[in-house]
Amino acid sequence: MSQPKSLKRLMLFYALGYLLLVLASGALGGAGLYLWHQSSEESLRINSMVGEIQEMRGNLYRQVKEVFDAVFLSDTDAARQYQEYQKRIERHLDNLDNVAAYNEEHEAINRMRQAYYLIEDQAKDIARARAGMSLKQKRKIFDTDLEMAGFGRYEEAFGALEQLLQFEQEELQKRLEILSQLAPLLLLLPIFLAVGLLILSRLFTQRAIVQPLSTVQQAALIMSQGDLSHKVPEKGALELVNLAKALNQMAEDLAASRESLLRAEKQAALGALVPVMAHNIRNPLASIRATAQVINDTELPAELREGLSGIIGTADRLERWTHSLLSYLHPLKAQRSLCKLPQVVDNVLELLKPRLTERGIRVVRRGWNGANEIGLDVQLIEQALHGLLANAIDASPQRGKLEIHIDQTSQEVMLTIADQGSGMPFVPTAGDLSPGPSTKRYGTGLGIPFAMKVCDAHGGKIEYRTANPHGTTVTLILPIQAQED
Repeated sequence: MSQPKSLKRLMLFYALGYLLLVLASGALGGAGLYLWHQSSEESLRINSMVGEIQEMRGNLYRQVKEVFDAVFLSDTDAARQYQEYQKRIERHLDNLDNVAAYNEEHEAINRMRQAYYLIEDQAKDIARARAGMSLKQKRKIFDTDLEMAGFGRYEEAFGALEQLLQFEQEELQKRLEILSQLAPLLLLLPIFLAVGLLILSRLFTQRAIVQPLSTVQQAALIMSQGDLSHKVPEKGALELVNLAKALNQMAEDLAASRESLLRAEKQAALGALVPVMAHNIRNPLASIRATAQVINDTELPAELREGLSGIIGTADRLERWTHSLLSYLHPLKAQRSLCKLPQVVDNVLELLKPRLTERGIRVVRRGWNGANEIGLDVQLIEQALHGLLANAIDASPQRGKLEIHIDQTSQEVMLTIADQGSGMPFVPTAGDLSPGPSTKRYGTGLGIPFAMKVCDAHGGKIEYRTANPHGTTVTLILPIQAQED
């Protein structure tokens, strides 16, 4: 599963996408305008060169006409006109060199220049030799040498340059046609990209923001109505995923707080009610027990004495029940003193020795020699161990075995009690101080919660597990702490 993307990063990506789209559109438009401008300038350049060579050709023929006028018509103004046309032709050649952009163009212009120089030399020869020549000789030089030789080379160079310019113009026309065909595509491409980016941004907004926000809003409404078990789907942008996680965690915390509050309210109600009930029960019980004990005389019939003993036993059980209930509801605070845990266990086992002997249960001790002194509230620990060991004895079969193991480290001490009984009908939950079901006929179900309460007062915990193949294992884990002042 891919990790959710941050909303800030996604927005940055889309902003960069729009920026790139704008830059791409500008670049495409600029490139198109540049190419069109270059093509236009190239067309103007070629046209200007065509114009220059055409004008140069016309001026050249006019210059040759002035040679003809000077040789055959003895025109005195022909020399001046000849010089004027020569300057124009030189200017045309220079303009062509300045406008030319390729080596082929410069080479063609150079050939035209050389051809023109040949024509000019021949024209000068004709002008110098005209006085001693006959008309026939002049015509021969003029027609054969000048027109056929000089003008032939010039026309050849002129045709080559004209053909080159025509080829360049055709290539330019092809590029312009291609550019004209691409122009609509270059115009539509940014539009398509913009539409695609708009659709993607809308889908992103729906999937990453709008839909997750809607689910968060609905979940918040459901939770506000009391359903704290409802879970917010953790989807969308990273910020909304974190928001959903926070809401789910808040709901879990509120549910736990509500359960804790209910337990506290229940405990408070019991704490207020039980002392009153205990007081109202104990006084009549004391009177009933005292009366039964006074009446219980050895001279009475056996059946009557048995009934009186039952009354005394029942009164004693009710007294123990009220005492356990009051002890369970009373807030506990550990008053620590240095002691050795094996000695505390031995004291409790000594109190339970009659029950152990009656059922023939053998106690196996381990880890007694390696235990050091630790800070414990001896009275509370004895009461807790008395209840746990009594449960283990009652659960054990006749002539069974009860294993007690003490393991101590530098951080904690662990006391394990393992019986061979049939196992517990339920598994106590750590931190649950509510009375549980009892397997004993006259049990109150307060032994395990009271032991948990004592361990909690010492900063420890109790773990229960079913042994293999049968029995129950109880482990008390108590942190080692020095004696408190």
